[in-house]
Amino acid sequence: MYDRRFVLRGAAALGLGGFLMDGVAWSKSQGTVRAILPSATHDTLAVKALLETPPSAPPVLTIDGRPVAAQRMDVDGYAWGFIQRGLKGGTRHELNLKDEFGAALRDPWTLKTLPGLDSEPDHFRVLFFTCAGGDEEGKPYGYLSVAERRALFDRALSFKPDLAIANGDHVYWDLDTALKYRRDAATRAATEAQYRKIAWIDEDTAFDSETNRRSINTIVGRQIASIYEDRFASVPLVFVTDDHDYYENDNAGPWGYSLPPRAFIFGLYQRTAAMAHPFALSRPDLGDPYKSGTLEAVRVGKLLEIDLFDCRRGWSTGPNAGVLFPEAEAWLIERTRRSTAKHLIQAPSNPFGWSAGKLGEWYADGGSGESTFQNDKGYWQKGWFEQHQRLAAALSAQERRAAISISGDMHASAISTITRSADLDLSSNPINAILPGTIGTGTPGFPSSARGVLPFHAAALEIEDAAPMEERNGFSIVDAYPDRIEVRQFRWRPPEPVEAIATLAPSHSYTIARRS
Repeated sequence: MYDRRFVLRGAAALGLGGFLMDGVAWSKSQGTVRAILPSATHDTLAVKALLETPPSAPPVLTIDGRPVAAQRMDVDGYAWGFIQRGLKGGTRHELNLKDEFGAALRDPWTLKTLPGLDSEPDHFRVLFFTCAGGDEEGKPYGYLSVAERRALFDRALSFKPDLAIANGDHVYWDLDTALKYRRDAATRAATEAQYRKIAWIDEDTAFDSETNRRSINTIVGRQIASIYEDRFASVPLVFVTDDHDYYENDNAGPWGYSLPPRAFIFGLYQRTAAMAHPFALSRPDLGDPYKSGTLEAVRVGKLLEIDLFDCRRGWSTGPNAGVLFPEAEAWLIERTRRSTAKHLIQAPSNPFGWSAGKLGEWYADGGSGESTFQNDKGYWQKGWFEQHQRLAAALSAQERRAAISISGDMHASAISTITRSADLDLSSNPINAILPGTIGTGTPGFPSSARGVLPFHAAALEIEDAAPMEERNGFSIVDAYPDRIEVRQFRWRPPEPVEAIATLAPSHSYTIARRS
């Protein structure tokens, strides 16, 4: 129930959805509903709806004609959430979104629960991609245009996936690492000018200041709502968190480490996630919500399990260093041992098999781009690789399943098999390490444009490429069948015409057989 105070605040905030004199604004309007971001499990459907302007009363979502309670996801009322539990698995439902007066906010649509836990699907299709964020203006760092990103999404959705995994870097709006510590003074100044023009986050004011709320609204609108819109309304989404989602890059220096997130940037992440990340419906309980928030486990009947994990929030240093909380690592290893699914895919935010010479990777390898980027690899921790080794051993030890890792962060596409990692022999069940493709990265590519080095295999690995690495945009379609996983990669990059995306064919296909 709304009180007068909220209605007045919502009315006063109407300008936050349009273009303001100081440049803080949403992206160009696409109508009353800015975005629909759904999620699902075997018995639950959830939806987040981002509206162009805050309503005077909650919008109404019905599932099969029954209203679902609305949750206001931000102070000003731009974002609304709905969760309906107790549904039957593998069932398609009709959803309808209306305003408080009963007027339709969009056409009705359908959304399906995932297969029941005891079911045995004969096929399930997953769309994987990474790094879709980046401001539409693009300066001083290059990102694909909104139109190009939408075209990639539309081509991916033409294959009718049952689920989509967006692995990390949903926004790029780094604070200290972009404004104080990284790159040269001119680039930092250009970054500050862009931020002040579009969305200035002021750490010297109250966290919940109007300026900061406007800025989060703007970043969400320009980097998430503008590309997703409602095109995924019938495809459940899972978002994995990576470094930029905490409004920083993974760096270190005499000033300290940028991660784990300090309180202010964690608050920015929380507000952004509340507004514009799909509901995370499958968090395991680690006894601490902060730690549990780094994991999500998607189960598709007895066919497939996807375990997704954030490798940034759990950063630690010293003799017991890791990028994952110990509880998260233990859960992943135990789950890999005990899962009864025919296939299990790990989806870390930090890629297996590949390096860009960055600090926050599993591997010790440094880049050679010191002339264009301050190299901070000396702050890398040996314990991070030791954690990699334990996870790799658990993956390879699976007796009836192939070892599969489909990761985020790396702005490239590749398919590789790892047969050795330092003294760890993985040859009896090599790890299939897949870079699924990036949506938002512009031209020239990354990391080569910023670090002066192409992605490369870490020196500790014996690894072979089944599909060569390319710094091209794209995505991967992953089909799970009882006896195999089939991977198709789609790759595109300017100056290839954007029109070519609509008929983009697989660049590479790869089959991973289930072990007998």
